[in-house]
Amino acid sequence: MRNKLLFALKCSLPLFIGGMVLNSCKDDSPVSGFKEEEGEYVYDYDRYEDGMSAEEFLANYQGIPFKKDQEGNSLLIISGEPATVEAEDFDDGGEGVSFHFQNAGYGGYDYREEKGVAVSKSGDVVNIGNVSSDDWLCYTLQVTEAGAYSIDTYCVTANGKISFYFEIDGRAAGQIVEAPEDDWNVFTHSVKVTDVQLSEGKHVLKWFTTGGINLDKFVITRTGEYTGEQIGNSLFTYPRYGTYEHNPLFVDFKSEMYNTPFVGTLYTADPSAHVWDDGRLYVYASHDMEPPVGCDRMDRYHVFSTTDMKNWTDHGEIMNSATVKAQTGLGIDGFMWAPDCVYNKEEQLYYLYFPHMIDEATWRIFVATSREPAAKFRVKGVIEGIPSTIDPCVFVDDDGQPYIYTSGAGQGCWGGKLRKDDWTTLDGTMTPLKGFTDFHEAPWMHKYKGKYYLSHSDNHASTQGGNQMQYSVSDNPLGPFTPCGVYMYPQGEETAHGSIVEYNGKWYSFYHTSNHSGRGGLRSVCVDPIEYDLKGNLKVVKNWGRPYGNRAVEIGLNKQSIIQAENYNMGGQHTAYYKNPKTGTRMDVKTENGIGFLSSMKGGEWVRYTFNVSEAGRYGITFRVRQKRNGGKFRVAVNGVYKTNDIVLNGGVNTWIESYVYPVELQEGEQYIDIRIKSGDLDIDWIRFGEGASLIPGIIQAEDYDDGGYSFKQGEFGNFKSYRKDKGVAISASDGVVHISNTSVGDWLQYTFTTQGGAFEIRVRASAERDGIFSLSFDDGKPLSNVAVSTGDWTTYQEFIGAKVNLTPGKHTMKIHIVNPLNLDSFEFR
Repeated sequence: MRNKLLFALKCSLPLFIGGMVLNSCKDDSPVSGFKEEEGEYVYDYDRYEDGMSAEEFLANYQGIPFKKDQEGNSLLIISGEPATVEAEDFDDGGEGVSFHFQNAGYGGYDYREEKGVAVSKSGDVVNIGNVSSDDWLCYTLQVTEAGAYSIDTYCVTANGKISFYFEIDGRAAGQIVEAPEDDWNVFTHSVKVTDVQLSEGKHVLKWFTTGGINLDKFVITRTGEYTGEQIGNSLFTYPRYGTYEHNPLFVDFKSEMYNTPFVGTLYTADPSAHVWDDGRLYVYASHDMEPPVGCDRMDRYHVFSTTDMKNWTDHGEIMNSATVKAQTGLGIDGFMWAPDCVYNKEEQLYYLYFPHMIDEATWRIFVATSREPAAKFRVKGVIEGIPSTIDPCVFVDDDGQPYIYTSGAGQGCWGGKLRKDDWTTLDGTMTPLKGFTDFHEAPWMHKYKGKYYLSHSDNHASTQGGNQMQYSVSDNPLGPFTPCGVYMYPQGEETAHGSIVEYNGKWYSFYHTSNHSGRGGLRSVCVDPIEYDLKGNLKVVKNWGRPYGNRAVEIGLNKQSIIQAENYNMGGQHTAYYKNPKTGTRMDVKTENGIGFLSSMKGGEWVRYTFNVSEAGRYGITFRVRQKRNGGKFRVAVNGVYKTNDIVLNGGVNTWIESYVYPVELQEGEQYIDIRIKSGDLDIDWIRFGEGASLIPGIIQAEDYDDGGYSFKQGEFGNFKSYRKDKGVAISASDGVVHISNTSVGDWLQYTFTTQGGAFEIRVRASAERDGIFSLSFDDGKPLSNVAVSTGDWTTYQEFIGAKVNLTPGKHTMKIHIVNPLNLDSFEFR
């Protein structure tokens, strides 16, 4: 049975139950607005404990050993000698029984009849490939000698920080560890877990992963005597304290992981910051659970506070989905997203508002109250009349009138009043609000010099660098609003959610990033100062550091400008650069033959450089890089917005090459460039800026048409308007592809390029549900033959041979003519 934390509404002694310290209870009876329930307060802390013993697990397990004798006993014998268990020898039984695997369609090596797991072969190594977060595999073992065992796992990842762990008979075993990082086909590395207790007899080993790993084998070795000790539930005592002098916050605190007693990093998101009458600044945050499945497993809230923006108190967990169900009978597991909290001075009550799903299709806004800002919240129920939306923000105006805002689920932004005498009930109805640019979700209201500022995230997807934070201003809490632009650039993570608050005479912007984990489902709260200009406009939050030597390199079209890679921005980890803490938190600068360079930049890491553009235009940028192993990729962003797709390094290993990118559109003034490593192990020598051109042979991206070189009827469409200044063509980003969308019959686009001459085949990567047609022309000549495009849907791209041409050395133009609508990704000249 699950354990529940129970305490009376009135008591005199602090309680220590299940690892939590509960302060002395205070009278939490209401002043007005609702009726208090009778009885004990229930907090369900051990929400993941199913109570099943190892014996019950084995009795219920339906998997069958893949390698077995005639009696059906496993041939995976574990004894005093090291034993090897090949990853591909997982048990039979099928999906959800002996394995869970999401990419079953991959692999291709015909090793066994079961095709639900991607069995691959890399050279002579048969392995499990195409593994995803939350996949697991089971292996039935026959132990002939009880003992403490170690497990060496031979595996590899090229995706940065990816961890995995084991269970034995449904119980956590050993430790949680990170996979070695290298090329996907290198299986010479292993990582060890220790003190896995195995008694004599049958056991089921279950391997869980939090991300992409190629898995070769396990070597199980007896290291000591059997003690039978097991890993207990994760217990934490609150309050606890931490000092944070730079972003991200709270990552040194430990947290329970999802459905396992292992302890991991405390990942927090969606910060709602408030200053209460006790003089402290409080942050109410949602909690990303590891391993993540999108945001589905977010199932609790934490509260943090500070008096100096440096020393923080974690007051602990104040609400979770199990407790909501225990107190109200409503809700499902997980799905507790961005919260907010306000204080009712007349009632002397704190109101916690949070979104939670009551079934698989419906969100409701719940309300809980407490006499304390960071403990003992009791759920009152849901607010009737609010549509199925998320991200509640509650703003109390100077006259005491509360307003509530919600968003998300494609519903836009909604706003309405709450009753002054009952903050759990609407005063009237919620209405859609107007006056925003590209509104997505995450509304936050604050007031400055009599004006109402509603900030929100926009629809910038991860393929564009992630959501930006924008804001609109009004003279009324419910609008209409006037859009005022971006105040925070993308942070490389798809979602953005923030709050703006004044504390001790300074204004701060709270937000989240995924820098610490490198994974969008595991985010961390950050904070930076924010300022207003003399007209009351929010200035862009400068969270990318300062230029090296406090002087930005000057960039112009009429000259070649070089930034040495080791001269990255000042500001440190998480601001000017990011390095995986596993390999150290400082940049590795080395010198060879008198040349200084950045060494060993790996997947998930990034570095920033500030420069000053004297002339706006389309620049060519060259990166001098080398890769220490194959598979290197990086991506370039300007002011957080991606300007390239993945740049694949096709050169050899340990050889310096120059990787050229054109065009990268730069506006006049100071800005910064991100180099984000997607995979591999890269050294970077320098970055060169100057006038450029599309060079053939090579690839021209469809979105890089000539300035003004088009005729396009539906240019108002497209979801990636920030890609370039020219807004006359519909540029979109979906499913990882930046492309031209919303084409019409008669549209055309022109591309200028330079070549040394020769015969070329032009391959056009395009999509169309059916009946798309295009033709190409060169140097203002007549269109060539029509080419039909039908790929079954608008997001499935294929290559089509558009033309075969002979070109003289020099500059040329190419036009693509839209005969029937299609989507365009790129043109490759071979």
